[in-house]
Amino acid sequence: MISAIVLAAGKSERMGRPKALLPFRGRTFLENILDVISRSSISHTVVVVGHHRDEIQGRVALPSVVFNPDYEQGMITSFQAGIRAIPPNTIGSFLFLVDHPVIEAATIEALISALAPNRVVLPVHQGRRGHPVLFASELLQEVLALPPSQGANIIIRKDPNRIIEVPVNAPGILVDVDTPEQFRKLMEDET
Repeated sequence: MISAIVLAAGKSERMGRPKALLPFRGRTFLENILDVISRSSISHTVVVVGHHRDEIQGRVALPSVVFNPDYEQGMITSFQAGIRAIPPNTIGSFLFLVDHPVIEAATIEALISALAPNRVVLPVHQGRRGHPVLFASELLQEVLALPPSQGANIIIRKDPNRIIEVPVNAPGILVDVDTPEQFRKLMEDET
């Protein structure tokens, strides 16, 4: 079974409003991500909420949700909360960030087809790594052991031989929307 963990727990301070609820292609960022996941072979999805929990749950129908009370300690605590909520028979889990809304089902399928034990599978477009990232289940245990001061990139940097890069013709894997300026650019690029 392949799972997905969608992180939507942060404060969105630089944006000034919840990134999960930003409008994009007739839906919210979060709804766009969930729609693409639903059109892939991912079997289980959990959305991790935190700071804007009530707003998000009030606006978006979530497949499965977990609240991370420690969201202010860092993104890794939300990833860990998501890992604890996925089924035990998961062989790999995606990490989706709510501020990366331009995802394609074909990218998800390409990453799944490259999954191997003890590996991290990353999409690459024109030589640059992007999101989402697929972690084999063995590495999820390592993520659970990380302190709040570290990020999941520690797992990636620890052993470069564990990384599988999958070239994709999907520039959206590089789109990260953290500020009002980046959001304006995303909307301009859409027209």
